Amino acid sequence: CDAVIGDRSCPVRRSVYVYVYAVCLGRRSLASFPSKSHPSPVILPPPSMFGMGDGQTESKHHKTPPSPCLLRRHLARLKSSPYETLLLDGGTGEELFLRGVPDDRKIWSATAIVHERYHAILEEVHRSFIRSGSQVVTTNSYGIVPGVGFNDGKEVIHLTSLAGEIARKSVFRGSGDIDKEEQQALVLGSLGPLVESYRPDLIMDHDEGVLHFAFPIEGLYKHVDMYIIETSSTTKEAFQAIDALAFFNRSPSRAPRPLLVSFTLKQNGKIRSDESVVDAIPAIIKYCDERDVEIVGVLFNCCEPEAIDKALVEIQRNKHIHGFLHHPPSAGNDEPEHDEKNSEHNTKVLLGAYANRLMPVQEDWTISGSTSPNHFRNDLSPERYWSDFVRRWCLCHGTGDEECLSSLQRRGGLQIVGGCCGITPGHINVLRNGLSKSNTEKR
Repeated sequence: CDAVIGDRSCPVRRSVYVYVYAVCLGRRSLASFPSKSHPSPVILPPPSMFGMGDGQTESKHHKTPPSPCLLRRHLARLKSSPYETLLLDGGTGEELFLRGVPDDRKIWSATAIVHERYHAILEEVHRSFIRSGSQVVTTNSYGIVPGVGFNDGKEVIHLTSLAGEIARKSVFRGSGDIDKEEQQALVLGSLGPLVESYRPDLIMDHDEGVLHFAFPIEGLYKHVDMYIIETSSTTKEAFQAIDALAFFNRSPSRAPRPLLVSFTLKQNGKIRSDESVVDAIPAIIKYCDERDVEIVGVLFNCCEPEAIDKALVEIQRNKHIHGFLHHPPSAGNDEPEHDEKNSEHNTKVLLGAYANRLMPVQEDWTISGSTSPNHFRNDLSPERYWSDFVRRWCLCHGTGDEECLSSLQRRGGLQIVGGCCGITPGHINVLRNGLSKSNTEKR
């Protein structure tokens, strides 16, 4: 595309560029996508699809780039011990609504990006999670997708770049000198489902999905430490985002960003597509490996914590999946530790979860067909979310309280935790205090 069309500063050339790129994707079988074993020099990803320079848009927001050193320190820490954790943030959208941003049932939390008057509120929401203990904030880009009307690629790049910039600004301590500011937290670039959050039957065709995921990937790039595919209801849609990221990474001028992939679960602990989590994890790892995409972790989100419990039981009981994990769940002294050195799998991932506080979402629910917000459950206080769920996920899944507190050999296997819809800064503060206390006791 670059060779044929050349300079894309002209609007007409930009339009032709996107058209040609889309045609290339449509005409080429992605089954033959370039991989380690089948490289192909034919089609390269656009260095910048709209001539904006790797997702860079004019902005008055924060300019400091991501810190790879901070990210690598966190990852090294997590891989070094099964008791190390990374604390995510909570539900950004619901916090925005609590602070006066209108709950637009069409574009949902994207209202806080589209309308500049809400930018300061969004930044304060990010900061409130950091003050509560979050080591990560997630960009408010989840809802900037075709399913709610954001079909123009240039607009998506612009809006997701704004979301990234606001998040990036929030994670720095203000010292008056941008070059000397200290980054307090990582920034995750959220890639939400393109059509609907819980409907694997409504996802786009593969090539179309790859094209649409390319827009937020470009918009977020300059501002995020990692990308996260959120609330994926099927591995098929996750594969679309992975292919888009692989295309984007092929430019030698870019430092590739690592990736987290997070699935939403049904009440029985399976992915919404009825795929088993123990089948999905190796499938995602293999797909990323073949495309040179660095996969860091697989998580579960936007579902009831009880569903995550069931998924963890399946992972704990399936010894084969343990070879794909840095720190598999342990059942205690009667179960031998997994020997990573003898594993046949070179790529391993961390496990994580961030549940929501919603009542169970029905299988046929759509945001486009909803007229009011989903109801919150009233039995998931910050204290209960920690004691009944997150503590066991991280420390001793499936054991009783006394056994949990007395045994260092038991662990749940999750190291990346936080919250989704309805999980507040208050919840995150309780998680931070609980995890801090537990780590102190182990030392």
